[in-house]
Amino acid sequence: MSDSLDEQRLAQAFAALRKRMQHPARAERMRASEDERLITCVAAWLAQYHDLIDGRRLSELTRAATPRTRAYLGALLSLAIEAPEGAGRAPQFDTALSHCEPLRRSRAFYDVAERLPAHRRWMREHSKPVYRRWRLRHDDTTLQHKSIHALSTLLQVTELRARALLGPSIEANCLVYTQERVVNARSLARQLGVTYAATHAAVERLVGRGLLVRTRNGVSQDLRLSELSTRIFMGQ
Repeated sequence: MSDSLDEQRLAQAFAALRKRMQHPARAERMRASEDERLITCVAAWLAQYHDLIDGRRLSELTRAATPRTRAYLGALLSLAIEAPEGAGRAPQFDTALSHCEPLRRSRAFYDVAERLPAHRRWMREHSKPVYRRWRLRHDDTTLQHKSIHALSTLLQVTELRARALLGPSIEANCLVYTQERVVNARSLARQLGVTYAATHAAVERLVGRGLLVRTRNGVSQDLRLSELSTRIFMGQ
């Protein structure tokens, strides 16, 4: 398989996941309690690449989620920080964690353990504190770092490349959204879900740095990527 095809498939998968996560109802169907391998990989990804996480968007999704999801996300983010191979510190998660709450009734983290009486007893006796805090029970804090993509592979995704260079910021989101269309500040604000004032300030910074080009179109001002941005972010 060629590198270009790998890049295309990775970008498509990331875009599909991002689109799915725009809707909390769809995100709810990604049940953490059913897939242990997926969860350990996600926790490893969050631990290793937390600097690429958009903390504002993560907080919004957490606040809109169900109580069950908030408990699981609290455990997942805590695991990414506190596991032996975890991040140790990840300020990007702080606001999302403030929206997380423990379950009302304790249970095993994974459905298969909850269904089997012997496993339930084991988890009740051997559960780690990072899970018990959220009234969940599990006995393993191992992260699967070997199962996640290397950073060089992730940076083939335009959105992650923008975040790596500009931080997980409104500026990075502006550039990503502008890559396929001519926009203005008001349409960017609506698409990104932030205030016009915050978007306008981000646009001013991007124009000043030569990353966006602004041209007048009647009473509005159109924005598009500059040649510099196209070379950096699009690889063209």
